[in-house]
Amino acid sequence: MKIKAYAIKNKGGKAEAFIYERKIGKNSVLVKVAHCSIAMGDIQIINDDWGDTKFPSVPGHEIIGIVEQTGSSVKSLKNGDCVGIGYQQEACFKCQACREGNEQFCPKQKVIGIDSYGGLAEHIVVDNRFAFKLPPNFDSAKSVPLLSSGLTVYSAIVGAKLSTKSRVAVLGVGGLGQLAIQFLHKMNHKVSAFSHSPEKKDMINRLGAEYIDSNKIKGSTDFLRKFDFILSTLNVDFDLNTYLKMLKPQGKFCLVAQPLNKLSINAGLLYDYAQRTIYGNYTGSRRDMTAMLAFAAKHKIESIVHVQPFSKMNEAIELVKRGNVSMRIVLENQK
Repeated sequence: MKIKAYAIKNKGGKAEAFIYERKIGKNSVLVKVAHCSIAMGDIQIINDDWGDTKFPSVPGHEIIGIVEQTGSSVKSLKNGDCVGIGYQQEACFKCQACREGNEQFCPKQKVIGIDSYGGLAEHIVVDNRFAFKLPPNFDSAKSVPLLSSGLTVYSAIVGAKLSTKSRVAVLGVGGLGQLAIQFLHKMNHKVSAFSHSPEKKDMINRLGAEYIDSNKIKGSTDFLRKFDFILSTLNVDFDLNTYLKMLKPQGKFCLVAQPLNKLSINAGLLYDYAQRTIYGNYTGSRRDMTAMLAFAAKHKIESIVHVQPFSKMNEAIELVKRGNVSMRIVLENQK
């Protein structure tokens, strides 16, 4: 069938009307898009920051919509179901990673921006195993960032295997950071948030964290060996070593984003009177997604969003490019 979408046709370009063909296979579902966010990850795809974007590219890797058609083998979803769709669209389900329940590491996976078209469209066709039925109490617009940002930070936090009431910190309070604070707070950890934006202090406090001005930490000894876990959501340059010193001797530092420039590390901070760990986290598995959505529903975790119609997609893209937003922009399909 013909899918009406909006594509970026060249690096750094604007979204333009675009039509592509897609068959509804036996394991596929056709979903009418209701909401699609524009996140910094979409901007990095549009700008081909990592050198792997395939143009024309239909951005939008956080999607909520309604199932309109199902393939012959689909049993878990039916027409009318409200579903969420994230970055990953397919996996082989045969390799070792898939057999172990880690589909996000499948070497044959298909993801938005590289192998698949995203949610900036009237419809999307996706393998039903990557379309997740949403709890009825979800607000579609406020919940759509959970489908990628939420999954990424939730699985990163779970992977840390933190003890109860750990002392934790989040670096950066954009879309990823806002959700990370809420997850950590609802998991009963003591949360601090480092941000260079004092105007975000009240919001950070409401989300459940203590605000720390990252402009004032250089040379400070107030936070040495203070945290069990630090989660970085930063995509701008920062001094990694400053934050490694803030970890307790067996503390863990997790990256779920990175600046374009390489980070410098003093490796001695990992082992000198310490056993610190640095790790990264790439999205999450289907099992992680199901657990994250259930946790978010139980604890009423959602994003702070600004909703705009699809007709303002290029305006939204420019706002996110310039960093002129303190909340996640969500596009609403009014057709």
